[in-house]
Amino acid sequence: MKKVLILSSSPRKKGNSQLLCEQFQRGAEAAGHTVTLVRLAEKKIGFCRACDGCMRNGGTCVFRDDMGPILEQFRQADVVVLATPVYFYGISAQMKAWIDRTYPIWQSLGHKEVYYIVSAGLGADVIARSLGDLDGFVEHLDRPEIRGRLYAADVMDAGLVRDQPIFQQAYEMGRGV
Repeated sequence: MKKVLILSSSPRKKGNSQLLCEQFQRGAEAAGHTVTLVRLAEKKIGFCRACDGCMRNGGTCVFRDDMGPILEQFRQADVVVLATPVYFYGISAQMKAWIDRTYPIWQSLGHKEVYYIVSAGLGADVIARSLGDLDGFVEHLDRPEIRGRLYAADVMDAGLVRDQPIFQQAYEMGRGV
């Protein structure tokens, strides 16, 4: 049994990437894994101020917000799902803030199996152009390994993924963890 952490950065509770996260969760739980789904938009996560306070005090950020407990969940996870909608050819602000706030532990992120869930209102080329921040983060893991990618293109309106094959694929990908 693995510990799975799903980081959903969709600001919409019924957004496409969020719905795919929930399907992934159902599949992973059906396979017997322990799953925690964190909706970053519902958490208080301040922006990194590059003060280096975390480097002076043993890797603990000077902010006392929701990031500390999420970093602990990240440390304990065997599997991490990074899920984001695409906004203006990039990841959501919520995901970017989370990535930036991993700075206190960036030199010891550990080994994780990584999955991407990305949705976009435009075509697949938009998704391909938007992955730099996710890929850059994953490169800092020990033995970076992306095990699966779900890209939902041309889904501008919330909920459109429910009627597409990718919805079942999210479940199967979770089940295959």
